[in-house]
Amino acid sequence: MLEIFFYSFLSSLHIYLCGYLFYYFSISKEISIKHNIFELAFYGAFLLCLIALFLNFFISLNKMVNTFIFLIPFIIFFTFLFNKNFLIKILTYSIPISILCVLTISFDGTYRPDAGSYHLPYISILNENKLLIGINNIHYRFGHTSIFQYLSSIYNNYIFNEKGISIPLCLFFCNFIAYCLYELKISENNRHVKILIFIIFIFTIFRVNRYSDFGNDAPANLLFFYLIIETLKDNKNFLKIQKTIFASIFIFLNKITLLLALFIPIYLIVRKFEFKNIFNKISFISLFFLSIYLGKNILISGCAMFPVEQTCIENLYWYDKDSNRASNAINARLENEAWTKGWVNQIGKKENYRNYNSNFVWIKTWTISEGKTITKKLTPFLIFLLLLFIVLKIYDYRTNLPSVIKIKIENHYYFCLFLCICGSLLWFLKFPVFRYGYSYLISSIAIIFTMYLKNSKLIANQLIFNNSINYIIIILIFGITVKNSNRIYNGFIDEIDPWPNIYNDGKINSKKKNINIKKGKTTLFYKSKIGECYYSKSPCTHYFNGNDFNLDEINLDNFYGYKIYYFKKNEL
Repeated sequence: MLEIFFYSFLSSLHIYLCGYLFYYFSISKEISIKHNIFELAFYGAFLLCLIALFLNFFISLNKMVNTFIFLIPFIIFFTFLFNKNFLIKILTYSIPISILCVLTISFDGTYRPDAGSYHLPYISILNENKLLIGINNIHYRFGHTSIFQYLSSIYNNYIFNEKGISIPLCLFFCNFIAYCLYELKISENNRHVKILIFIIFIFTIFRVNRYSDFGNDAPANLLFFYLIIETLKDNKNFLKIQKTIFASIFIFLNKITLLLALFIPIYLIVRKFEFKNIFNKISFISLFFLSIYLGKNILISGCAMFPVEQTCIENLYWYDKDSNRASNAINARLENEAWTKGWVNQIGKKENYRNYNSNFVWIKTWTISEGKTITKKLTPFLIFLLLLFIVLKIYDYRTNLPSVIKIKIENHYYFCLFLCICGSLLWFLKFPVFRYGYSYLISSIAIIFTMYLKNSKLIANQLIFNNSINYIIIILIFGITVKNSNRIYNGFIDEIDPWPNIYNDGKINSKKKNINIKKGKTTLFYKSKIGECYYSKSPCTHYFNGNDFNLDEINLDNFYGYKIYYFKKNEL
């Protein structure tokens, strides 16, 4: 556990420095230590993902490259941009962040089955190979990996080794928690903004507190919360636009199901049109990032946004046109949509994917399966909000204090509420799994409660309001600490590795030896003997069983040093 603390501490310093450099060169050279330093972790993650994605077009993200990426921000900061106060600040803040990281990650597992199926295998691909064209044909989920896999991959360096790939996801969560706490503390935020942040923070503590539940979805949803908060804060318009452009692009690159986030900066730009709001450094960087990410998607799957078939280029010979295979975009979309709607839970004869998705046939099955699970997950949070509502109303009724000055709700609130409700409807109709879009739902609830409770007398009483928030936060953090400490205690008793197991689903944290599938003397890819691939020799898939495709139907070409995976019998 000391190793986890030490690695988390160094990674925290690194990502803050990367965020500092990104903010300094792309947004503003005026970085006050009075600002919320924790959001620099988001900027740092953005910069590192961009660097990793760009480099992987030409080279693998191997340990040598990753060590250089780790060291260069320290060199730049201490050589050219040294700021003593900022250094003291990040050294101080990195200690509690690292402690929280230890409590969150120790003796916990990776998100199953997705981590073993394609998160970790794709990270191993990035560490061992430059961009593999058509790799989607080996495992269709490689076609819609998150940009976060790139962030994880570059922390496999000579300092942390492979254990480092577990750190960024936890670090991102810890900094979001700290970001919310900081925003609740500062006096510059209006009371209605603090209500919003408090509700989002409460949900995060209730539902997003286990490392093994994070997956690719937690960073995207937490970023969406960050986007809503920054949009509704009383920032200068230009700064607000810059932050929302950065956040919305980062959200989209993490999870395309949250693509409605892109409309927020568009709304802000149109509402107060100025050329500088469109033509600025952050816009160009974000557009460049988006362009190369979509280009990467086309190269690995034939689609800019796999499995959205409207974004596919069918003339590319590595695009799979065979609708009988999962790597075909239409088939992958139908399968993914059906599974999110509870297809596997059908009783009796199972409908095919297309029929099941149509005419709301799926609602009955979904209600008793995923719908029931969502209700269970939301119930504690909703009960808390109900109790909060009742307490505030009783206080308003019984107190003799005069009515407070009513706060006028800005148009930003109505727009964000409209967008979140539309996102919630899109989520329900197309991909109703909780993790795919809970930020739409929770943001809608938080905004509605904020608009309704903003004029409460208790909330208007700054002293009582702040003290109440502090007590509730202390109680919740204590509860989460006890919960995580119990898991850590059990881990000590079982004498298992405190690091999340990135190699297999057992207790022994050792790399799997998978079967190499060959065509002649050339190894095409690796096949897991049992279960998913996890982090192992790459590229690896657990889908191949000998009948999925014949080895004489797939070619592995080398084009200027790039490997291209494609099916020869592609025209059917």
